[in-house]
Amino acid sequence: MKSIIKAFPYPVLGRGDDYLDSEFQTTIDVRKDASPETNNIFLEYSFLLSSDSLSDLIADNKASYAIDVGCTDTLYRRVFLVGQSGAIEFKAGELYGKVLISPLIVAKTEIKNYFSDDLNEEFGDDPFTISPGDILAYDDPQVKYIEFNKLQFESLVRVETSLEIPEETYRFSLEEDMITIYMGKKFRHIWDVCREEKDKAPMLAMSVYKDCIQAALDFMIHNEDSESLKWVRALRLKLNSLGKVISPESDFNDLCIHAQQLVSKYGVQRMLRNVE
Repeated sequence: MKSIIKAFPYPVLGRGDDYLDSEFQTTIDVRKDASPETNNIFLEYSFLLSSDSLSDLIADNKASYAIDVGCTDTLYRRVFLVGQSGAIEFKAGELYGKVLISPLIVAKTEIKNYFSDDLNEEFGDDPFTISPGDILAYDDPQVKYIEFNKLQFESLVRVETSLEIPEETYRFSLEEDMITIYMGKKFRHIWDVCREEKDKAPMLAMSVYKDCIQAALDFMIHNEDSESLKWVRALRLKLNSLGKVISPESDFNDLCIHAQQLVSKYGVQRMLRNVE
């Protein structure tokens, strides 16, 4: 199959104004197998095509709807020739993390004398010869993120000592797949000591972890591209499992309460057991 980045010697629906009034649109949804034993993934698709000339090619089995699926995390790449609607099943492990899905129409055979009345006048009146594998139409690629319940938000938070911040402070880095809590030298010492003491460990959850989650929630709802980060997707899974919905209009106090509730079992609930 040829790249859609270069120029073509024939019209391609979806590229600029090659076609004047025709449309090619796709709906893509991803769902997991209802059976937890398999963890299979289903990619459900539906195409909408308003070009009569391309529809005729598909009806004559000279062209086909197609879906190009690529996953860098698993090194998976395959182009599927499909019908107008349906579902593709993927085995557990084939897709994980970021998945790029490109909807296409491709030629299955050599097509001579192709022409459409809907073409831009710049193509003139001469027909085109199409080769097998040529891309005839494409819709915007869609990015889907596929995770499983084993992706835990807590496992995506790490602590590092920093000599670049005041010794008694800490700060968060939220722009990568893992959240990093940077601690000054003295605060890191306090952290290490408190983690080992049963009666002090809950204080870490009620302070550092609470602040971390509050910052994470704020970052998540105010950054449109945050869904590409693993910790964001893991946090959303955690929120969904608890039936929590965080509104983009949430203010500082709202986020603070949500964060306190998320760390409650590690913090205040443990402290209550210690004092009762």
